[in-house]
Amino acid sequence: MMIRNMCILTLLSMSLAASGQSLPLSLKEAQAMAIDSSYAMRDSRFNTEKKIMEVKEVLAIGFPQINGNVEYQNFLQLPVSLIPNDFNGGTPGTFTEVQFGVPYNLTASITASQLIFDGTYIVGLKASKTVVELSRNLEGKTAQQIKIQVAEAYHTALLAEENLKLLSQNLENINKTLGDAKATYEAGLAEEQDVDQLLLNKNQIEINISNSRRFLDIATQTLNFVIGLRLDMPIVLTDKIETLVSLNNSPEYLQAEPNYETHPDMLLAKSNLEVGQLNLRGQKAAYYPSLSAFFTHQQNAQRNSFNFASGNEPWFPATIVGANLKVPIWSSFQRNARVSQAEIGVRQNTMQLEQTEESLKLEVTRARSNFDNSLKTWNNQKQSIALAQKILNNTSVKYSEGIAGSFELNVAQSQLLTEQSRFIQAAFDLLSAKQQLDKALNTY
Repeated sequence: MMIRNMCILTLLSMSLAASGQSLPLSLKEAQAMAIDSSYAMRDSRFNTEKKIMEVKEVLAIGFPQINGNVEYQNFLQLPVSLIPNDFNGGTPGTFTEVQFGVPYNLTASITASQLIFDGTYIVGLKASKTVVELSRNLEGKTAQQIKIQVAEAYHTALLAEENLKLLSQNLENINKTLGDAKATYEAGLAEEQDVDQLLLNKNQIEINISNSRRFLDIATQTLNFVIGLRLDMPIVLTDKIETLVSLNNSPEYLQAEPNYETHPDMLLAKSNLEVGQLNLRGQKAAYYPSLSAFFTHQQNAQRNSFNFASGNEPWFPATIVGANLKVPIWSSFQRNARVSQAEIGVRQNTMQLEQTEESLKLEVTRARSNFDNSLKTWNNQKQSIALAQKILNNTSVKYSEGIAGSFELNVAQSQLLTEQSRFIQAAFDLLSAKQQLDKALNTY
């Protein structure tokens, strides 16, 4: 599934890039795409796949194991044995040197073994499956983090677009005011300082626009990177700030009950506790005996010359069937120390599970408070920016009628720019607070 989705995404990106079209993306679409194609999620899936293969590796230990072996020996010098001469009526205390064997030996064997009982294997098999669940829970936590990262990158790019839009509107307005001021100055009804002041404001706005364009490019590339798209892939953000803000700011959302049991952090803490408990069982199982059976058949050829392929020379067979019983007796308290360590680990995991639950409760309280404060700031800032715009409009009218001077106009324009910057920051803080509350409530 992951490979298929990646292929579809790659083909789509290449097609859009070739045609010069942009990829439209809402926040939910960007998050869904990142779950399929982001580097972090792909890495997490690879880790899970490796854990699944590790389970198969452990499972194979309990199945029959068959191995073949071929051993060739070439005795450049045959070993010498000493036989007492007493055996053949010779002088007692003296020996005769003899050599047994032939220079060339070839042994081919096949051995099959089967584990019959091993307590550590049974516990280890269950533990390996639990580790897979732990890896899947880590994958779920990674998915949660990826969604938050995509949301932050999306919000940053969206607000960068909004900031650029506001600055462009300001530039358009100041160009109109500057044109009127020049005409008034040329008619001798205004001072040159009024024109210079407007030019100064225009230059500052143009600098801000240039910086904002560069920041928007970086923000867009960052979003592409988090999603897993090519950095030069053109995208269009289809969501609006007001839409994202108004999605979940109802009283029901603020008072929603968190789902702790399926929260990735709780699942991880529970998996860690289960792994610790299985580790304790595995250490205790080390006290139990283990039993295995084996079968070996071998063929041995002994030659005075290297002619093992000859069918005229004999091969000598040997067949063995047996069992191996291993009984732990004394380990100088080594096993006891391992059991004690595992018991401490279980107590530690239990404590960490309790800590995680209390931490999630605290996170919900903190996230609700931050979201509520950010929402109030956002609403106040919308009123402030409307007031600043109203003040600027009135001041511009007065300036064009000669009632207000360039100083009042400059102050009004500066106020609007300041409130617009605060508006952007308030929007970012609110959207970030919403993501943290979503995480705490486990609504992803």
